[in-house]
Amino acid sequence: MKYIINRSDIVYNIEAVKQEVGSAKIIGVVKGNGYGFGRDFMARLLLENGIDMFAVTEVEDAEALAADILKDKDILMLRSTAVPEEIARIADIGAIATIGSQDAALAFNAYCESKGIIGRAHLKIDTGMGRYGLMPGEIDDVCFILDTCKNTHFEGMYTHFAAAFTDINRTEEQLDLFLDVVGALKERGYSFDMVHAANSSAAFNVPPSRLDAVRIGSAFTGRILGAHAKKLKRVGYLEAQVIDMTTFPKGWKVGYNGTYTTTKPTKIAVVPVGHTDGWGMAPDTDIFRFGDALFASLRTMKEYLTHSHKQVEISGKKYTAIGQIGLSHTAVDVTGSAVKPGDTVKMDFSPLYVNPMLQREYVDK
Repeated sequence: MKYIINRSDIVYNIEAVKQEVGSAKIIGVVKGNGYGFGRDFMARLLLENGIDMFAVTEVEDAEALAADILKDKDILMLRSTAVPEEIARIADIGAIATIGSQDAALAFNAYCESKGIIGRAHLKIDTGMGRYGLMPGEIDDVCFILDTCKNTHFEGMYTHFAAAFTDINRTEEQLDLFLDVVGALKERGYSFDMVHAANSSAAFNVPPSRLDAVRIGSAFTGRILGAHAKKLKRVGYLEAQVIDMTTFPKGWKVGYNGTYTTTKPTKIAVVPVGHTDGWGMAPDTDIFRFGDALFASLRTMKEYLTHSHKQVEISGKKYTAIGQIGLSHTAVDVTGSAVKPGDTVKMDFSPLYVNPMLQREYVDK
């Protein structure tokens, strides 16, 4: 069992992103183990294809990348922190800190002052994500930080959208709020080398949000939500084998809790993939328009009523999983087919949910 990742398709997506965002600088986000494809693999591939600025959330990732693959490259930390230990590690490797509070600003600046260095930072404005960041109405507090933190170079400012993949109106409202902050600071004489807001979905679905730079991660995997997803190639699938076959009579219950009952003699193929591998752990529906959401809801209701599950591909044909997906097994209804043990099974699910211990195989085809 292995997760197959087509390198050529990722390169295709990189070029598609470049064409889509035009002159905006691309920040390659490799958080979450490179969106499940492998942190080091994605960092190298992006670097090879012209991406020269990166972003992560974990200090450990920044340290590892700065020491080797991304030595001397800009790495933006996407998490504001006021924890002294983390601040020291970020500043010591020359990464760009995110400053999302006065506490974080003062602590970061104090460390940089103690070391006699000028730290690098981007201000984070919370326009509606509701996580961390300075509030749009706190202009005086922002100015206080900019004036007080003499050992910090605030070279950028950004915000993050909460629903760029489902709600364009809300995203546009957040963008307007952010640009109001940018404008207010400009009126007071403050400017930044880089102002950015768009994640992958916003970069494709809300073009005005691209600004100076875009933060791209999921678009490289071809798994963004929205009407423009078809511009990208969907990358990554799990490959396994049918390990056994069983035929059940009508009225036989399948899987844990007996939630599925056969309505006729049913032949099943047993596939050794389950929740421990990431299969069945998250929805895979791309929802952007109302019609998409309605269709997804109707499909979910149908699945509930019929106790059916996701589909898999065996020898080029689609089959439906039945019963509850187990920790390490899935039952697939292959009634009337010539499916046999040893046949190859392909399962399409997000690399974000794939067990990190599962073997990744990188191919070019």
